[in-house]
Amino acid sequence: MRTPLTLRQSHPLRVPAPLLGACLALASWTCTPSARYADEFRTVHVRASDSVATQLATHACAGLYNRRLGGSVFVQSDADVPQAAIDGAIAQDELWLDALGLESARDQEVPEFLAECVADFGCVRYSYEAQQEILPSIMTVAAVRGAPMLSDEAPIRCEDPLVDATLEFAGKDTQLLATQHVYENYLEQTTGLAMLNPGYNRSPADLANPEISENMSIALVDYVFERRLFVAFLVNGCTAGHPERELLSRVVNESGWETPLPVYGYNDSWLVQGYLHEAQTRCLESANMGAIPTRTSNLSFFGSRRAPIEREDELPHNDPQAVSYDPTKVYVAFVVGDGDNVRYIMSTRRDWMEQRLAQCRDASPACPPLTWTISPHLPELAPDVLEWYYAAAESTGSDYFALPPSGHLYSYPGSMPPEEQARFVSNTERVARILGTHSVVHWEWFSTWRGSVQEFLPRYAHEGGQIQGIFPVNVPYLIDMFSAWPAEQEYQLVPGADGSNAVIFRSHSWRGVNGSDAYHPSAQEMSDRLAALPAGTVTWVYMTSDGGLTLENSYTALTDILPSNVVLVSADAAAQLALAAGGI
Repeated sequence: MRTPLTLRQSHPLRVPAPLLGACLALASWTCTPSARYADEFRTVHVRASDSVATQLATHACAGLYNRRLGGSVFVQSDADVPQAAIDGAIAQDELWLDALGLESARDQEVPEFLAECVADFGCVRYSYEAQQEILPSIMTVAAVRGAPMLSDEAPIRCEDPLVDATLEFAGKDTQLLATQHVYENYLEQTTGLAMLNPGYNRSPADLANPEISENMSIALVDYVFERRLFVAFLVNGCTAGHPERELLSRVVNESGWETPLPVYGYNDSWLVQGYLHEAQTRCLESANMGAIPTRTSNLSFFGSRRAPIEREDELPHNDPQAVSYDPTKVYVAFVVGDGDNVRYIMSTRRDWMEQRLAQCRDASPACPPLTWTISPHLPELAPDVLEWYYAAAESTGSDYFALPPSGHLYSYPGSMPPEEQARFVSNTERVARILGTHSVVHWEWFSTWRGSVQEFLPRYAHEGGQIQGIFPVNVPYLIDMFSAWPAEQEYQLVPGADGSNAVIFRSHSWRGVNGSDAYHPSAQEMSDRLAALPAGTVTWVYMTSDGGLTLENSYTALTDILPSNVVLVSADAAAQLALAAGGI
């Protein structure tokens, strides 16, 4: 059962009529993102009978309509749609309409919607069967031209194309050749970069040469069309000396896009005990990229239906937890991880928050504190969703937020050049102020931690600095980057140039509860571990669900059996306690 929450009413600014008329008189791509907001919206229903090519066109059209009029089209994929099952969170999007109190003015089926869309925007012709591998490039051209791509294999054909991709991409049937063509002819008309897998096998025998084995996902397609993103998926784009890497470097560094560059979508190539290039930063020699994991749908709707959140006072905040350091106690902050992944925010983390609301409603004593990582891009991508989370936290009175790895972008900031690091810190501090947090979960590639601690992290330690607590995660997670610390040491101060301090903690991960190793303790084993810590300890635990952990089988179960000397605190409170106790 979903818990109704009271959300603040937003009052978006509207474009004056003369300016609006001038905008609409221009080509559609010059008017993005939309500065107008729909008074009502329609829902388009995708059915199991709709082919993948038809679904791709439907989401492209939704993005175009939301580009023209913000928040005007929402796409609902029914639960029995196979592609929705592949994309996980997509079939759950409609739950947000209920949670946010949104009701569509009318419903439409796909054939009627696509016919209307083609009449309004025109179309781009292509062949899904013959050109699936280069669909990212075809999608970029279609987004720039402001028209959906229609497949020759779909029921609705493109009879009078603005672009015939079967001709334009003739002889350009590889990722390298197709991306090169788009780079040479369309780069200046795009606004950013997205990586969307056209359907490559994610666990191939030859990582450098995967075969097409799946359908292309429909996730993020609507947002690509709303924002005119440059879409690529160069499997060897991060391989030193490979022509694909040279091309990707030119795309990134000749585009004029602001850096460190946010990369939308997800790079799920090169699976080596985790996707090797998912964070993007170490992909290019310029080391000026980071990811925004956004493998989800309807972001063009949620992000365009109102103005973004730009100030801290636009969100309700719980008062900081007031805790005085007692050297006889053990203080622990539990942090719900993976909040950088917008797909998780739109699905499982919402489910966890609703469990938390049910548990904490009328609880006596009040629920102990819990900190959630939350995407720093929700103020723009889905401000209403962000408000829902903050209203939920305000309802419990015990929930707080922290920035996910590694602040502004899912990235390895310590690997970035100094000028990129300076911009990264500025962006992280800005969004931390909006979210009202002083904590950031931070990760680095295992070989760069020492340099990051010495050179990058001190950038956060300055007078008036927003970030005070740095909570690291090891990459790969099995490697302890703080093994040189004494066993009892849980944190140390990070001094800044002006004598100010931040604090960095030892890394602790809780990934499952089957008791198989140190990362998968049962709730009782975690309780025993915390009880054995020396008095005066201040520490934290990062919780992720990739090993079977849920909120109920971990944190909720733990809170009923904790010994009395263990005090649960928020991440911000843990940082303050560590600073008060002094560094080791």
